[in-house]
Amino acid sequence: MAEIIDHIDIDKIREQELCFLFGAGASSGLFPTLATEVKDEKGNWETIETLAQYFESIERFDLKTLLFMYYYENCIAPVMSFDWLATYEKASLDDGYDQVKVIKNYEVFLTTLLNILETKNEHDKTINLFTTNYDSCFIEAFEELQKYQGINLTLNDGTDGFKVKTLEARNFDSVRVRKSIFDKSKTTIPQINIIHLHGSAYWRKNNDKIEIQYDNQDRMIELSSFQAELDVFTEIIEKKNAKRDDFIGTDFGGDWLVKSSGFWDEYNKLPIVNPTKWKFHETVFEEHYYQMLRYMSYILDKKNITLITFGFSFADEHIRNLLKRALNNKHLTMYICCFRESHIEKLKVYFRGCNNVKYIAINGELDFNVFNETIFTLNGLI
Repeated sequence: MAEIIDHIDIDKIREQELCFLFGAGASSGLFPTLATEVKDEKGNWETIETLAQYFESIERFDLKTLLFMYYYENCIAPVMSFDWLATYEKASLDDGYDQVKVIKNYEVFLTTLLNILETKNEHDKTINLFTTNYDSCFIEAFEELQKYQGINLTLNDGTDGFKVKTLEARNFDSVRVRKSIFDKSKTTIPQINIIHLHGSAYWRKNNDKIEIQYDNQDRMIELSSFQAELDVFTEIIEKKNAKRDDFIGTDFGGDWLVKSSGFWDEYNKLPIVNPTKWKFHETVFEEHYYQMLRYMSYILDKKNITLITFGFSFADEHIRNLLKRALNNKHLTMYICCFRESHIEKLKVYFRGCNNVKYIAINGELDFNVFNETIFTLNGLI
């Protein structure tokens, strides 16, 4: 029988090796998720992923192209053009408070992790934080904590370099040490590794290297020449209780489909995993992707390991199958935070027979604010 709980006892897992897996649900309210208003023939809600697979299966490449234009315009472009300072200034004018609250939730979470790390022994001062999000929310939250609280924490995004930041897997095995002036003592600085499993809007390909630049103004894709067709598609996908059949009567083939090849040329340069079964187009990104999956597998094979997932749908088959294999390690415990309790039944199918999985649910919706306040909190413990 799968265990369902309503909080995580941090005292019991404090001395475990902790790692996390975050998905789009963590940034909900600031950036859109992959959910749509469309339902399939069984009444299940469609996502960008399931619609992409459906359009591929019926060989409607015009619909698939428009879906990815819609996905870019609504999910990727807001991440690429995000300006935290502008968002914060809007909130000060009582506009955009919900968006600022998302970053504040990331700040609270990082503060909780820092408090845990400060109590761990000198040789265990690192937490691995895997995410499938393309955004910079962890970076923005960390910068805010550094600016206003001067926290003693390293957020390691896997880069080294000075003016040019280059991403390499081996950098996640590095830690910073502070020494006394005469080398009589050494202290390991608490560290959080932020590992982007699906890529990042801020990655760049430079020959056989990946660079990170937290600016994207030169990389936006122009969609104005496709706007008329995209408006028709958007009206359907955002219609309440739309059905798959609502798309079938449309026809965007012919010259339009030929012209749309220019969009794909630009889209395929983006350093992200797409919401279908196929992955990166660039070899250098794909190699890093599999290095990170191997790194995750290595981490989850350790003794006394705890994995906590939040805002993650488990739609990615690579990651889902990796986790199923990892759960053969009986020293691993995985806590799955479920947005709604009704999601548990589907998750039980994924992880049937895995007795080291615990499902976390509440009477209502488990958003990031609830996660910080009642699920994963040090209130009363420190």
